[in-house]
Amino acid sequence: MTVRTVLACLAVGALVAGASPSRSGAGTLERRGFASPALGRDIPALVYRPAAADGPMPVLYLLHGYGGGEQDWSNAGVVATADAVFAEPDAVPLLIVMPGVGNSWYVDSERYGNWGRAIAVDLPAAVDAAYPTEAQRSGRFAAGLSMGGYGALRLGVRHADRFRAAAALSPAIFEDVEDAGAFPDFQIEFFAGAFGEPLDPVAFNGRNVFAALAAIGQPATGRPSDFYLMTGDHDSFGLWRGTLRFFQAARRAGHAAELRVHDGDHDWRLWRDELAPVLRWVGAVVRADRAAGR
Repeated sequence: MTVRTVLACLAVGALVAGASPSRSGAGTLERRGFASPALGRDIPALVYRPAAADGPMPVLYLLHGYGGGEQDWSNAGVVATADAVFAEPDAVPLLIVMPGVGNSWYVDSERYGNWGRAIAVDLPAAVDAAYPTEAQRSGRFAAGLSMGGYGALRLGVRHADRFRAAAALSPAIFEDVEDAGAFPDFQIEFFAGAFGEPLDPVAFNGRNVFAALAAIGQPATGRPSDFYLMTGDHDSFGLWRGTLRFFQAARRAGHAAELRVHDGDHDWRLWRDELAPVLRWVGAVVRADRAAGR
């Protein structure tokens, strides 16, 4: 499957999904630009603001995949899904921030700039300044699909002092490698120079999530992080392998980890269907922390 074919499939999926119109009194969707000193420019984003929020809100940073942008989750119906979930009994309304990062892989790189710092540090600071948020680790969460799943786990692992938990849907994650030959040519094409041109294994491993996973938790934050993972059992890129390995590694390191394996490929049907469970899972983490006085 070529990059062009995959991008076409993703575009069709987003168009088919469509954004459902909000009901009266439901959440609102805003287009914003957030200043990033690390990039020297604004980060484009869509922001869903729930109608039911009362006081400071937890924030979910919802990340797009390769070839996508800040509009992807909106096209996939995030407003209607969030409205429905946040209307449920005991729901925890979330501010949902959907940034557009191009094909940066959410890392600092020579080709794309300092997107790692921009997403981990600059964006939360700007969001906290613009909205009534719970501006601390317990109120920050990340989730994403494919490349965005990698980005979400990276925030949860490498910035565990800033993010409470992370959810990854069909995440494009791989264990550390000894040389670029560990990847098929199409995957190196998808990396799009974010880890060096040609791909540099040292740069890839230095920005990866597996080795760092065992180091986070009690020493850094006072308690382990939580992770939610979903993969399709027929994923065209075999990304279920990395998902299962991350799940095992997280459990071994003492972190709470949930795993869902669904019948399906690397496509929007799975990601749309899994958004509501992710929102409920984030809400459950928040409720548990509040009940424990954290």
